[in-house]
Amino acid sequence: MKKTRSIYPLLTLSAFFWGATFNLAKYSVHYLSAPASAALRFTLAALLIAAILIPQSAKAKAVLKENWAAFTVLAVLGVFGFNTFFFLGMRYTSPTNGSLIQATNPLVTAMIAGVFFKEKISGNHKVGTSISFFGVAALILTGSVQRLEAPNIGDIFCLVANICFAFYAVLQKRHVKNSTPLITTGMTTIIGFVPLWIVAVAVTPRPTPSVLSGLPWQVYGALAFMGALGSVLAYVFWNRGIARIGVADTAVFFHLVPVFTVLVSFVMGQEVTWLQVLAGVVVMAGVVISSGTHRRIIAALRPAAVETVAAPVAEPAGQAAPAAPKA
Repeated sequence: MKKTRSIYPLLTLSAFFWGATFNLAKYSVHYLSAPASAALRFTLAALLIAAILIPQSAKAKAVLKENWAAFTVLAVLGVFGFNTFFFLGMRYTSPTNGSLIQATNPLVTAMIAGVFFKEKISGNHKVGTSISFFGVAALILTGSVQRLEAPNIGDIFCLVANICFAFYAVLQKRHVKNSTPLITTGMTTIIGFVPLWIVAVAVTPRPTPSVLSGLPWQVYGALAFMGALGSVLAYVFWNRGIARIGVADTAVFFHLVPVFTVLVSFVMGQEVTWLQVLAGVVVMAGVVISSGTHRRIIAALRPAAVETVAAPVAEPAGQAAPAAPKA
């Protein structure tokens, strides 16, 4: 048990790295275009993950030869598409909005798999998705309706980014053969940062040497954090968690991402409204229900309740603690 629990701090760090990325992306696009911010972030990520893959270079080459077409499509969707719209979204909306919209990604992924690829959608997913989407709709539409304005374009960009990454996840599962998560992420990162640079040099302000040399050091710190910690180390910790405690228990820590975004927003002096807090509660309730986490929590608490309420009655061994249902 102690060995299992030792992974929890690393998974919490992964959630923190991803949560803070929304705040740091918001900061970086004050100085750089969205494609330039994404290109610089993923240049560092590509270099780091290429170094990590060196011991597996022979296997990586064989996997790339077999999956180059799939990797190219995934890179366009999951690296170029997601990050272009993500950084565009951060230019116009708040980090809290962005993180709450992104928190629905597991639900969006399940819905896309069901609608486009006829995969079965569980009752938990249907209920959880409805609740979470209600929270996201309230988050996006309430302020604009009050002001009689169109929805925030940044929120729309974040939704598009979310859909891009959902398709990335679904297509990866269906079309990548004989690969590992590390090799797939590495190959798509290395391929995907190339079109980011192509767009970055075509969009004003271009990341020219004069522009880059004039950036505050804090911008480079933000890009280094996002590239090294948010794009590489968080992924390494996350996959270690999956290997140690399984996918379902690891996924629970993803619920901490919006929480860390809100905390970092407070630290950085960025506004967090009551509407965002309430919408966040609704969104996360839907995600918890969809993932089945609520059942595991109830199952974990039930033995204590049985012991307290039914102590005078002798129960056969094994009946007091029902097994936690699968997610």
